[in-house]
Amino acid sequence: MKKCLPIIFTAILTASVLTGCADQRNQALRNPSSEQNSTAEQNSAAVQSSGSAMIQTELSTNGAPSPSVSPDVSAAYEKLMAYKTEDYERQSVADFNAALASTPDELTVFLSEMADVISTISPDDENYDFFMTTMSFSSDELYCEHMGEEFAFFISPSKQSRLCDYLDEDGEPVYEFNCFVDANVVYAINAPKLVTVAERDHILLTFEEEMQNYLNGLSDAECTYGNIKQILADKAAELANRLSTENMKLSSCEINMIGINGVEEVAQ
Repeated sequence: MKKCLPIIFTAILTASVLTGCADQRNQALRNPSSEQNSTAEQNSAAVQSSGSAMIQTELSTNGAPSPSVSPDVSAAYEKLMAYKTEDYERQSVADFNAALASTPDELTVFLSEMADVISTISPDDENYDFFMTTMSFSSDELYCEHMGEEFAFFISPSKQSRLCDYLDEDGEPVYEFNCFVDANVVYAINAPKLVTVAERDHILLTFEEEMQNYLNGLSDAECTYGNIKQILADKAAELANRLSTENMKLSSCEINMIGINGVEEVAQ
């Protein structure tokens, strides 16, 4: 598997003391507790912003001019919001992505604008999901196409249980059991003219949600003493097979790291 984006984002994760990764984040993603959701949202914005910056740097070394980050974040926000049309979810992935950037120069500008917005957008913003889901998926796909890489979707399901009756030094809840996973899901859109933006987003988010739900359902003992990597890999394979369509295929899920109770292990 080609690993350009996963490697870049894993480096970001490590530099951030393992609090985020890949296009993203060391966090709970869809159905964890409210405390996990808060951490997920904060890490997602920080890591995706870092990822966009890394993407821009790599574009500059591959022929595209170096981007200049807009000093006016609200201007970038307003410009990108133009793509959230009444029927954007019904557009094909091919048409939507082409509208965002159809040349290397346009891609450089687009990624710069995305970095501006993602670095400052609040989870409370009514357009947060549009930027962090639809626009982020499209920006990753456009970059991968530019680099000749496979599409890779980053997920980081997590499980926390046995809430302690005290808080940490930052006033945050403390759990006796913590399990965090970083993984990349490779996918291909074989017929981008036939896959809508809504369909693509639904497939990827469903995969993410069901992996989170599955991890939530495992016991602490299964996570700690079972072959958790194989358990999750088997579930990922089942989901990939079930969610794939004729026009969009989810293939391998590579588990990069698993951390249990503060001990991180790079999966081999």
